[in-house]
Amino acid sequence: MTSGDYLDKILDRMTFTHNITRNFTADGRTFAAYALYEASSEKYVLSRKANLWKVSESEHVLFMTLPENADPGADSEADSGANFSADPEALFKEAGRLISDYMEPVLSRGNEKYPPKDHMRTFLTAVLVLERSPGPELIRKVRRYRFDKSYLFSLRGFSQGRIIVVDLPSKKVYTSPAAKDVAAFFRQAL
Repeated sequence: MTSGDYLDKILDRMTFTHNITRNFTADGRTFAAYALYEASSEKYVLSRKANLWKVSESEHVLFMTLPENADPGADSEADSGANFSADPEALFKEAGRLISDYMEPVLSRGNEKYPPKDHMRTFLTAVLVLERSPGPELIRKVRRYRFDKSYLFSLRGFSQGRIIVVDLPSKKVYTSPAAKDVAAFFRQAL
């Protein structure tokens, strides 16, 4: 299975809950795909003007691919739309940088000091689809990855970073601890 085949399968499964954009450009890079999920809930008495509480949550998922034929010495300009280094370790570092330096301030907070008033939580997920198996050191780094940020002592909610590595040759999925609950979803598309 190629990264394009896997991407088609997983995005097809996500279309019911997420808004999907292929070849998404952000932070000066082009990603294979971007998926956005937003939900809100509120409780009111008799009319919406008597609102007791309201919360909103979202999930931002960026898909990055690494084709098998990518040259480790050069940037890859694959048909999947990704333009990252062809090294899985460098791709992992880039995913961590994207979560902390781009996704959290831009997608979670909208470049403001805090998220909107009714914000409860935001999941910031980077999915690395690899056509070559990652080494044991990368798997260890993924399993230890953590990114958590609360706003105003959690009164304005929190953001949580998650990294998911899909190993196509071995048909395995490796996740950071925060993404363990969605690992089965990504595994089912293999």
